[in-house]
Amino acid sequence: MEMKKKLYNDLSSYLLSVFGKKVYKITIDAGLTCPNRLKGRGCIYCNDRGSGTGLMSKGYDIETQIKLGMDGLKRKYKNIGGYIAYFQSYTNTFAPIEVLEKNWSVIRMFDEIVGLSIGTRPDCLNNDILELINTFTDKYKVFLELGLQTIHEHYLKWINRDHGVKEFIDAVEMAKKYDFHIVAHVIIGFMGETHDDVIKLAKFLSNVGIDGVKIHLLYVAKHSPLEEEYYKGNFVPITREKYVELVCAFLEHLKESIVIHRLTGDAHRGELIAPDWSADKAGVIKDITDTLLRRNSYQGKLWI
Repeated sequence: MEMKKKLYNDLSSYLLSVFGKKVYKITIDAGLTCPNRLKGRGCIYCNDRGSGTGLMSKGYDIETQIKLGMDGLKRKYKNIGGYIAYFQSYTNTFAPIEVLEKNWSVIRMFDEIVGLSIGTRPDCLNNDILELINTFTDKYKVFLELGLQTIHEHYLKWINRDHGVKEFIDAVEMAKKYDFHIVAHVIIGFMGETHDDVIKLAKFLSNVGIDGVKIHLLYVAKHSPLEEEYYKGNFVPITREKYVELVCAFLEHLKESIVIHRLTGDAHRGELIAPDWSADKAGVIKDITDTLLRRNSYQGKLWI
């Protein structure tokens, strides 16, 4: 199907084209931390779970987590063609090389696993780590997920990201030497964020050489530094309508070949403080698609 007949280059279609069958992600917590948290409380939106499951701290090793993930997906879906092992929590390259190899090698115990996804920071990569990741490409589709969040330095400073755009560019340049699917994580929902801000972000990503993008809403989670700012009145979450508008503008200016891994994000159950509308993830995605349809628009329409 031609891109112009699709609203956006969705992940499900991409995975089906790669594997020829329906595959699902298993989220894994390797028990690592983040260099930013060692210096303080980490990024402003992050709480003690680090966007992960927290299963390692509860005594579940990686092998057990994979088994539990498979069992849960089998109860939910039929005709599963395989799994992607997603090392999600915190920074999954922030450990000695021998620890990383041990963590990732657990997936070799499971024939059903066809992909490996590693979430990390752009300032926590080096050639030795990339060479190790590359040893998995002989058997697995490898996804390298890099947290950029924004290209605007004042937002990076406000969220206490502790790295700049240069580190992201350097990381992508290093990773492009290998057969990885490089995914950028970005945030939409900063106070004062404009259409021009997200358009610049889309154009940057279109030219830097990534393969996919995950769009996250800036929501307030319990026990995060942002929760304190929210109750002090220093942060007002974006409205649903504006979020939809900014995501659509982002998509319209994003290169059509880039795979959309996520259109919005939601907090773990029981952790959401604000905005309430973000809990309606399916509804928000429908609003985005309806808006694109109403505007007779699609991903890449305005990309030059």
